[in-house]
This record gives sequence, C-alpha cells and structure tokens, in this order.
Amino acid sequence: MRTGKREYSVFYAIILAFAVQCLAGAGFLLRARADGFSAELSGTTGWGTTSLAMYQEDMSQIGTIEAKEPFRILGRYNENLLQIEYNGTTGYVDIGNVLINLPDVEPDIIYNLTNTSGSVFTATTERGTTNLKLSIFGEQLYYNGDVLDFYDKTSVADKAGKVWNEKLGRYEFIVPILFTAAERISAARAMAAADGFNFKIYDAYRTNTATHLMSSSFNSLYEQTGGSLVLGGYDTSFFVASALSAHNIGCAIDVTMVRGLEEADMPTKMHVLSGDAVLLNASGGRMAADLYGKPYSYYAENFVATMTDDAKRMCAYMIEAGMTGLGSEWWHFQDQAGYNRNSGYYSNLATWYPCRLSVSAGDGASGSPETITTRADAVYQLWAAAGFPRSEGDLPFTDVSVYDYYYNAVRWAVSKGIISGSSSSTFSPNDAITRAGFLNMLYQNFGNPDEAVSVAGAFEDVSANAWYSIAVQWAAARGITEEKSGKFRPAAVLTQRQMHEFLTRTGQAGISLDANFL
Repeated sequence: MRTGKREYSVFYAIILAFAVQCLAGAGFLLRARADGFSAELSGTTGWGTTSLAMYQEDMSQIGTIEAKEPFRILGRYNENLLQIEYNGTTGYVDIGNVLINLPDVEPDIIYNLTNTSGSVFTATTERGTTNLKLSIFGEQLYYNGDVLDFYDKTSVADKAGKVWNEKLGRYEFIVPILFTAAERISAARAMAAADGFNFKIYDAYRTNTATHLMSSSFNSLYEQTGGSLVLGGYDTSFFVASALSAHNIGCAIDVTMVRGLEEADMPTKMHVLSGDAVLLNASGGRMAADLYGKPYSYYAENFVATMTDDAKRMCAYMIEAGMTGLGSEWWHFQDQAGYNRNSGYYSNLATWYPCRLSVSAGDGASGSPETITTRADAVYQLWAAAGFPRSEGDLPFTDVSVYDYYYNAVRWAVSKGIISGSSSSTFSPNDAITRAGFLNMLYQNFGNPDEAVSVAGAFEDVSANAWYSIAVQWAAARGITEEKSGKFRPAAVLTQRQMHEFLTRTGQAGISLDANFL
C-alpha cells in the first residue's frame, strides 16, 4: 500500500469530474456515444453475443448470423443499427448485441492482456502477498501453453497472445467488447487524453469456464490461509464472481492509466484481489448492479482512505463516460446497461476463442467461414480439441517463435508425428492446409493404428495408395467427411467452415473432444 498521499476532498473530486467533462468540450459525451471512436469504425471485426437477425434497408430479414460468427462492420446506420458485411452480403444488425474488437477503434490504448498467457492474480494476507495459482490451460483467449508472469515484461510479451491485425498493420490482442461499452471507453479515454493520460487494459473478455476456475482457486486460497486474506470488509464473491462475470460477455475491462509508458499511481498493482485494492467503503460500495446509475459524487463520498489521486481521476473519467464501477476493485469498470441486456447469452461465449475467428479489413479475411485455414490454425484447433495436452522439446523451425499463439500446439503435434515441417528448418505456419492434410492430422491423433481400415474407394479421387487414403477412408466410415458427390477433393484448401464441420462430426462420431475447439 502507498501511504502519505494527499487526499482530495469530496468537493475537489466532484469539481474534478466536472472539469474533465468541460475539458473535452461541450456536448463531447453525446458526440463520443454517437460514434466518436479514435479510429474509423469501417473495417472493424464484429461478433454477436447471440444469433443476430440480418436485415435489408427496408428492415425485412435476409438471414441470421450465429453467435460468435465474425463479420465486418461497415459503419453505423442509425442509433440502433450497424451496417455490416457477412459472407459477401451487406445488411444491418441490432447494435445492442454486437461485440467489436476494441483495438480496431481505439488503437492507441495500450493492451497487455496478461491472461492470454498466464495468471498475475495475487492476494494480500496478514503475512504479505501470495500468488493465486490458476491452472487456466486453454481458458484464456489464445492460450499458448506457457504459464509465465508477463507483468512488467512488455518487451518479452510483445507478441505473446497477439495476432496480426490487418486493419492496424501490427500484431495486437483481440479484445471483444460490447459496442456500447466501446463507446463509453472511448469517451473516457478522450477525457484522460485531455489530461495527458492514456489507458492500459490488462483484462477484458474471458471465458465463463475461467471465471469458475478463478472463483474456486480464490476460495481455496482463502481456506488455505485460514481466512487471513485481507478483504477490506468484503467477501470473496466481490473479487471473483462465483457464476457469471461481466467479463464473460465482453462488457468489462480491468484498466489502469499511464503517462507516457509509466503507470499511474494506483493503490496496488493490477489484480491484487484483496482489501488493499478496494475502491469504495463496504458500507457504500456494492456490486456493479447496485452502483448502476450512481453519479461520480456518490463514488467520491465513499472512496476508501487509501485511494490515490490517480485512481480517483480514472474513476471520474469512467463514471462520467457512463461506465459503472465495482466497489471491491479500483481497476474494474463495466457497461452495466449492456450487461443487463446480454447477461442471458453468456453460455454462447463460455468457451469461445475469438482471436481464432477474427476477420481482417480486407476481402478473404483470415478467420471468416469460407476463407482458408492455415497450418498454424489447423494445428492449434486440433490441440484445443485434444484438450491442450502438455508439450515438450525444442522446435527446429526458424519461423515459429515461442511468442506465437500456436508455438506449443506445433511442438505437441510435431512430437507426436501428427504433422511435420515444410522443411527441416521451417514450418510455414501461414501456408494453407489441404482437406487431405487436415483429415490426416485428425486420423493421426484420434485414429486407432491397430484398427483395420478399408481403403476401398469411397471417393473416386482418392487412390488406395495415396498417403492420405487411410485417413480419408477412416473419416468417411465415421461420417466425418461431408462430401456426397463421390469426390473428396483432397488437394483443395481447407476452409474455416470445413474445419469446424470436420471437428464437430468427429465429436458426433463418438470420439471424445475437448469443448474448447472452434
């Protein structure tokens, strides 16, 4: 805990809230919420929290987009609708159930999503700080298999968990956030920028499975320490949701501020789950549902004595922009209206990995249903379907880095003989994989080598002596292949949709798959 900081009075805090709004200019909040993002909305990736009806301009429905299916946002049509492009068709969807990729519209925010590669959660006890051990294998976005502490190691973590973002022209995290939350975050960041600050986001969307694991781990730590965690008048459920977290539907962020590259002076480091990180007095601070609609003056009246000036300032920005705080954590803010609208859809996103679904700004964007599947993505999907097994050993490939999301997937697949490199020193992760190649991977991992497989021609274009023949016949016998034309097209590139169908049918064939595949 930091001590000796000059405390702002309640009066000064209220004046601060008024001042930051004035600095942004008259009517700023209205403009920001009417699409005042830092970058163009056009080309941004979008997803639905639930099935989205897609309309023509006359509001007649022309189709449905399933939850989590990526589409490209073309612009805002009116207060309630976004114009989008999906599978080559232009239409309109309801804005209230849309998640967007926050870096696409707020590229200057610093993103350091530590949960993509490991846990930095800690808790304060009467004897000091203890680590909260989380074995979240596969529960983060784009988990790469190494539980490492990336806190304050931004140079090491520069690419860990990130993917190439064509709209931004750089590697960046995928940060799904409700559209309405993104508008509010944008408004808050503009206020902060007027005072020389920027935001640094450490957490956003996470799976519901991860929330349950965190809750279990936190309560276990509480029991292991004999209830000695410093909770500041709260109970454990205020720090980690026991069931549904706002993070699970993409309407919450864990955020701090920076001036330049130096983090602002906050009560604790990020993700210290204890009373040291409390925002509001327990008598006045409750869950976000209880704080919804409360003005900044309410927060100012109930700040704990250990709140720093910078933490108060960030809270002012967030609350004035329409976000809602959480009494037990100085870093957590959420779009409570968006939560109320979308909380019933969290099961749709419970095991979702949106960075494997992202759509770039151009045609044929990686991840859209009818575009090609790369070797890296195919290996990662199979690794996920296998339950993220541990991998060991070194890789000889110069084009696969330990910071790539598929690093441990490749290491696992190569060590098991599921796939080999494109040469002795390269893997060619961005090359397309063929339909035959992917089915061979499925067979190598899930097939039984002792099982007799007939190579009698189920397909006229699969010869009995082809290297992939047994794999294709094995898949055909189990209904995994979808072709009914008499041709398999083994050399055709695999699309995202076909990969999903192959994996889904593999599970339907009685082969046990982990729930974490696409």
